[in-house]
Amino acid sequence: MKKICILLICSLIMVSCNSISQPFSHTIIDWVDFVKINGKEYEALYSVIIADPKNIGEKIGEVKFKVSDNVSNPSYRTKDGDAAFWNKGTEIFSVIDREDLIAIQDKNSINGYRIYYSRSEDSNFNYHYKDINLESINKIELYEGNNPILINSLEDETEINDLLSILNEGTVSSSFSPNTTHGDPATYQIVLYSEEEIGYYYSLFFDGNVWFWHPWDTSIISNEIELYFN
Repeated sequence: MKKICILLICSLIMVSCNSISQPFSHTIIDWVDFVKINGKEYEALYSVIIADPKNIGEKIGEVKFKVSDNVSNPSYRTKDGDAAFWNKGTEIFSVIDREDLIAIQDKNSINGYRIYYSRSEDSNFNYHYKDINLESINKIELYEGNNPILINSLEDETEINDLLSILNEGTVSSSFSPNTTHGDPATYQIVLYSEEEIGYYYSLFFDGNVWFWHPWDTSIISNEIELYFN
């Protein structure tokens, strides 16, 4: 009986200690890349770039607070000037004729800006490959590497249509697994331009034998596409 009482007391002490230490525990939050400005929250679009820096409008504000380095409370409510990953003082710009988009200078992005989209806008903006009007595409750029280097640019209508046909005729293979025997697959980028203020950006991969990409589900591309990357 005495032994049981001792165990019960120890258990109560442990529960009490856990309750006291709980408020001081550190929570790691997996932040979405967002910016909040003028009462609207914008999220980064990784498959969209600015088509031309001339389409960047006026400065509309600056980042006031970087939450990823300073907030560990999951209940934190974002406020104007907050950004997930940008430092205080980072300038925020409008995009001409696109109230649903904003831009921030980013030297790692093609054409120099990262684009953000407000889902609060009454907009039908679609950026997935399956939603694009491919008949409007009038220029395609092809890049190589994770730090993209331009290797080809197509403006001839026939060449554009032939390249798009290769992409569209790809075979969906959700179970495909690339060959990584000799390392990660090589990475390439394709950018589709029209008369819009933005271009559509997608990554392609080559594992030494197979070309593939992820327009929605994983799709295997004909090796014919290699001709455009030489």
